[in-house]
Amino acid sequence: MKKAVFNLPKTEAILNPISIMGAESGVYFTFMSDMGAIAKALPEPLEPAFPLVSGYIVNIDKPAFTLPYREAMLGVYVKYKGEIGLFPLSFLLCGPGAEMATLPGREKYGLPKKMCENEDCIKIMKEGDVVRATAARKGVMLADVSVKLDGAYNNPGCAAAYGNAGPGQKSGGLSYYMHPLIEPDEKGVPVFSKVNIYTNVAEYTYRTWVPGKATIRLQSSEDDPWGELPVFENMGGAYSENDLEMKELVKVGEADPETAIPKLLSTRFDKLGLIREV
Repeated sequence: MKKAVFNLPKTEAILNPISIMGAESGVYFTFMSDMGAIAKALPEPLEPAFPLVSGYIVNIDKPAFTLPYREAMLGVYVKYKGEIGLFPLSFLLCGPGAEMATLPGREKYGLPKKMCENEDCIKIMKEGDVVRATAARKGVMLADVSVKLDGAYNNPGCAAAYGNAGPGQKSGGLSYYMHPLIEPDEKGVPVFSKVNIYTNVAEYTYRTWVPGKATIRLQSSEDDPWGELPVFENMGGAYSENDLEMKELVKVGEADPETAIPKLLSTRFDKLGLIREV
């Protein structure tokens, strides 16, 4: 085994630019929610595009940058400078590769990732034509999603959210991220000095995609606000096996830390790590 050294060769001293989540498998879901609740969760200058929420709960067995891990994501569709994309509100991770998927994800992309406390926090169970996926953290079941794989969504309009998803197909979409930067001020106090807005294209290469009728249940805990977006209508879901590649990270703007930071902290830090004004 090659041992680590403090002084890396120049060719190795970079944050792995290959962001491929290989052999990804699990549940994808979409539901209709409340436009006001979505707007309340969004930092300016992002605006809600549709009252839709999409997410996934997946195994990632062959990531290019770490050991296998499991991940759950909840995201909404936003507008920025006339362009529509997916804005992930929260990620939960567990498994052997969770640390190396969480920390570079936060450092490189600004992704709102948190680790769960054990390897069983995220589960995917398939029995017959029903697949159920759950994501829990600190004893609270934040997401519980079941999909009956009968080949049709709850609502036919759900197909638009997944574009060209299907066996042997590629499907990509624009995503937005906000990356808060911490620096000491003139008094030596760490402050959020800047919030960068990034975009990138996430491209899926599908081996399987089986649509189905989804039942989605979300709830919040003291530390994770997943239940803040009410499920008004289950639009649909699917079971998929695929590879996901993150491409073309680009800075497209900045947000005002004063208004953006309060919307970004709860999905990056737990309650005990935050200082609240009284």
